[in-house]
Amino acid sequence: MEKFYQYLYWDEEVPEKDRNRIKWRLKVGKRSKPCFVVTLSMGPDQLEIYNSLILLQKYYRENPRFIIGIAKDYDGAVRIVKKIAEECYSQNGNLRLKDYLAERTD
Repeated sequence: MEKFYQYLYWDEEVPEKDRNRIKWRLKVGKRSKPCFVVTLSMGPDQLEIYNSLILLQKYYRENPRFIIGIAKDYDGAVRIVKKIAEECYSQNGNLRLKDYLAERTD
């Protein structure tokens, strides 16, 4: 089961009315229309972008990702990563994304 960031980032292309349904489908492993998710990487201070259909594979079901953002398409996921990086650099003067996301309190 996927876990979600407390301050989940959404691409503006995802309609507000669809967000709970998309999140629920990701959580229970049902996919009708693929979306893209931004997750914490296993490596240092990086984020990864996945097509949601990839998360249906056995490996990802056994090793769920921590989802930071959800986008309608790949370009939207890139915009989310860019926004997070800009916020992090603006606030901390570095790109320690995992630290920034962990310390965020808004």
